[in-house]
Amino acid sequence: MGPTELTEFQQAVLAGTLLGDTSIAKHGHHHRLFIKHKSAHRALVEWKYEVFRDFVTMSLNDFDQQLNGRRYPCVQFVTRTSPIFTVWRERFYRERTKIVPPNIADLLQPVSIAAWLMDDGTADRAGITFQTHSFQLGEVERLASVLMERFALRTSLMRNKGAWIVYVHRSSVEDLAALVAPYVLPQFTYKLVPRGPRRDCTQAPGTGRCRGEDTVRPRQQ
Repeated sequence: MGPTELTEFQQAVLAGTLLGDTSIAKHGHHHRLFIKHKSAHRALVEWKYEVFRDFVTMSLNDFDQQLNGRRYPCVQFVTRTSPIFTVWRERFYRERTKIVPPNIADLLQPVSIAAWLMDDGTADRAGITFQTHSFQLGEVERLASVLMERFALRTSLMRNKGAWIVYVHRSSVEDLAALVAPYVLPQFTYKLVPRGPRRDCTQAPGTGRCRGEDTVRPRQQ
């Protein structure tokens, strides 16, 4: 029999990564965490595995995800089913749609921002963006306000791919970096280095924009 409660640290990490790539799915009577990243981000999966180790009985699973006839190397794990995760599912979902809870300000700690950044943060222009495309405008505004009011980061909203994302201004990048420094893995510090006007990176064809480091590339044949 495993633990019946999440530690404060586990709760803080969970809140942040649920704003990003982690999902919660029903399995039997209750729910479990599902964590998957591209293989290039294995270090992040391993970190989350250690955070939630008390709730994990499986080893990391490496596999190729098939998409449009191509194979993309990924790594994943799921936790055991627990009523604890059912509670978090009810907080972060409405039916099958992930949401930003009204009390998100109470759930976020510096390590939450670090987990969110490693999942969905991107160096953009002179600042940093959080890729909040799946959330509604009011929810994105809520997140921007929390970063501003709770963590004293200057933020605004940007339109991107038909949705709204959170932009942390250049003047707050150093403060953001200091906030998350104890938790961000070395492999992800590049997300805290704004691109600025430089164009010395690979550009996405026909866009004139630098291709993000988070691009999932197919396995070479």
